[in-house]
Amino acid sequence: MAQDNAGRPNRLRLSEVDRRILGLLQQDSRRTISEISAATGVSRATVRDRIDIMREGGVIRRFTIEMADDPPLENFQAGAFLHLELKRPVCRIVYSAIRAWPELMGCWSIAGDLDMVIRLETNSTDDLERLRDILCRHQEVKTLKTLTILREWC
Repeated sequence: MAQDNAGRPNRLRLSEVDRRILGLLQQDSRRTISEISAATGVSRATVRDRIDIMREGGVIRRFTIEMADDPPLENFQAGAFLHLELKRPVCRIVYSAIRAWPELMGCWSIAGDLDMVIRLETNSTDDLERLRDILCRHQEVKTLKTLTILREWC
């Protein structure tokens, strides 16, 4: 039995229109009130009221999305961290050469064996390679190592 938002048993009786609204929302929770109204043949005000009543009554707990395990290829993104060792300590010069790149997600000067870490997010590995090649040819870059991101956890 469904429960309301306070966890009490739900006594709301669902009409056929309510069931059709729920079915449409289960197929696509982003449907607009107008779309649901057109599909069910009832007014937008009625759809809005019925959804509000079902939310308040605990029939609808939340609206959510379901993501694909493997995103479509057109949404493919290639991300990488580029580790740079510079010929001299001039991170500011290298940064000024790349700061307008829309693919630039982060750039850090660091202490240690490396001088800079750059985070890029591109639409393809070809784009990633093109940007990497530009950086490799920068006059201040001594070495560049690419660490490709396989999966982002958080």
